[in-house]
Amino acid sequence: MRVLIAGGGIAGLVLAQGLRRSGIDCEVFEREPRDRRRSGYRLTLDGDGGNALEACLAPDLYELYLRASNRTPRRVVAVVIDSRCNELTTAPHIGPPNEGERPHTAVDRRTFSQLLMAGLDDVLHHDRAVVDFDAGDDGVQAKLSDGSTVDGDVLVGADGVGSAVRHRLLPDVQIIPAPVGALGLFARSPVNDEILAELPEVLFDGFVIARDEHGVMLTLGLCVPREPADRAAAQVAPYAQLDATVPYVQLSGAVAPGTPLPAPSEWTEETPRQLHEAMKAGVASWHPALRGLVERIELETLFLHPFRRLDPTPAWPSSRVTLVGDSINAMLPTLGKGANMAMRNAAVLRDQLLAAHRGELPLVDAIAAYEEDMRGATYPIMELAADHSRFGGGGLRGPSGRDEVRA
Repeated sequence: MRVLIAGGGIAGLVLAQGLRRSGIDCEVFEREPRDRRRSGYRLTLDGDGGNALEACLAPDLYELYLRASNRTPRRVVAVVIDSRCNELTTAPHIGPPNEGERPHTAVDRRTFSQLLMAGLDDVLHHDRAVVDFDAGDDGVQAKLSDGSTVDGDVLVGADGVGSAVRHRLLPDVQIIPAPVGALGLFARSPVNDEILAELPEVLFDGFVIARDEHGVMLTLGLCVPREPADRAAAQVAPYAQLDATVPYVQLSGAVAPGTPLPAPSEWTEETPRQLHEAMKAGVASWHPALRGLVERIELETLFLHPFRRLDPTPAWPSSRVTLVGDSINAMLPTLGKGANMAMRNAAVLRDQLLAAHRGELPLVDAIAAYEEDMRGATYPIMELAADHSRFGGGGLRGPSGRDEVRA
């Protein structure tokens, strides 16, 4: 069996690692250069994503992932606090148990991308995108952006929300713009031992949402690895080339409602400074620790990400072409489940392709089983995540002690 994977993002690379570990040939075609632009800094992982990594990664890479992940927090939960760092309410992560001495926490996105590419140099092709395909009963031919073609038994579209594979397979699926206001504004604030020692304990929980009575919201996520990524790689997987990492806090939001947020294409050299000033003004009366994190933002790390999502797509006739990750399950970051479900579904697809490879199932039946499982597991979460005005607000607790939903 030869599997062609369109897209070298999280879903595509986890699938490729799983196929290689299972002895199945694959090739990955990624449209962007190796040093891709960021879509964030810190990636939250939970049991769904972590269990998939354990199933798909070679043991040394899985150990490296654990060592390079964020330190084990006080509590693996999402916490809502007020502007003075008083806890209001909490919400556990959705999914399977995530416990033990080294639970799944979070990881730097660049570190994670480099880790997932480790060992795939001979099959991972950058600057070459799948732009079209022809599929028949006996195989698939993918057409690439450089004008060449490549033949395989299966084509997996893991090429993101704007998937060319999905557009060809399911042309009626519509991409839905999904603005989340200031929460689409990301930045990084460096930390060291001195800064960490001064942070309130609640900020060391899994993921933190801070909000005041004026509607200013700030999300925070520490990214302090259990071990420096480059040092851990040298010890357990020397073939994985991981950059040295600097501990930081990922921040999102912090500007007052109504603050103009220029589209990425409209940014000038002055835009990061102007938005940083707006962020500092938004939290001017907040707890000193929160103000300090915002004040120390590195201007060059500020960027705005325009989110887009998909609605759950009705079942389609299964074939040798299928979809995984954002190409079929793009969702808002409301619940922190997008990447985790992408990894989880990639592992399920690997299992089904392995069953077909072993002759336990006809190939298209195996793909159909994956697609049915993917819809059952992921579509309900897509629908929940789409209600960002409810769940993105964190369910703030009102004066009566009951949870209030605030847009």
